[in-house]
Amino acid sequence: MGNRKRQSALAIKESKKSLSLAKLRNCPTSPRKMRLVADQIRGKSIDSALSILKFSPKQSSKKLEKLLLSAISNWQLKNENEDIEKAKLFISEIIIIHKTNSIKTSIKPPLFSDTLDTNS
Repeated sequence: MGNRKRQSALAIKESKKSLSLAKLRNCPTSPRKMRLVADQIRGKSIDSALSILKFSPKQSSKKLEKLLLSAISNWQLKNENEDIEKAKLFISEIIIIHKTNSIKTSIKPPLFSDTLDTNS
C-alpha cells in the first residue's frame, strides 16, 4: 500500500470514529408516514429530537425513538471516554428507503463534514 493511500485510509478511519449509525429493517409502517416524523427531527440535536419523538402521537415516532436511542448507544460504544452532553450530538442524516422499509440514522458531533455511504 502506498503512503498516500495509507494516509487517506487512516483519515477515513478517523472520520468514521465520530460517526454512529443505526438501522431499522422490516418495519411494517408505511414510508410516507415514517417520513413525516423523520423530517421533523432531521438536523436537530439529540435532546430536542428525543423530546419531539417522545411527545408525538404518531406510531412511527416510537420506532424512530428506539432507533435514535440505538444510535446513541452505538456512539457511546465507539467513544467511551467522551460525555454525550459535551459532544453536542445531532442527527446528521436520516434516510427512509421504500423498497425494504428500512431506515438509516446517523449521528455525529458538530464540525465534521463526513458523508455517509448510502449504498451499503
